[in-house]
Amino acid sequence: GLDEVSTKKTMDDDAMILSTLPDSSTAWVSSASTHSACLVINDKDIPFEEFCQACPRFLTAIEEADWPQDRIRMMALFWRNLQVHRYQSFQDPLAQKTLLVYQVEQRRHWHVAAKSSIGPYDISEVNEKVLKETRTRVYWDNRLKRDNARDFKISVHCSFI
Repeated sequence: GLDEVSTKKTMDDDAMILSTLPDSSTAWVSSASTHSACLVINDKDIPFEEFCQACPRFLTAIEEADWPQDRIRMMALFWRNLQVHRYQSFQDPLAQKTLLVYQVEQRRHWHVAAKSSIGPYDISEVNEKVLKETRTRVYWDNRLKRDNARDFKISVHCSFI
């Protein structure tokens, strides 16, 4: 995770590479500055065990950032309820993936609402209807990726025949 990103170094970290900047201009930049973005893993893609380890660290961080106690408690309950949800113990790896996707999306929605006129709301209880919809999306996303990978393999194989 983040520890690996901050410590991973290669012999070429001092090398300079030509990079396209956001304004479409080009510039020479240190290759080390381009490495870490590739190593960061989206929350929805981390192993469930790492998610469980990250939660207490995040709670410590928001306590240190002086979040209101009711919001810290809500986030703690939110993550606890996901960690003990029945999906967590299913043999299907997409069940745990569903919990990760659900928490990313619900946390994002909560932050958007907190900054709007709606204001923050309580996400500590798992919305089973939304979770079921999320599971369906996760299944079809996974199925599409597998089908595309299979189709690519067939396409590559057929082109060499």
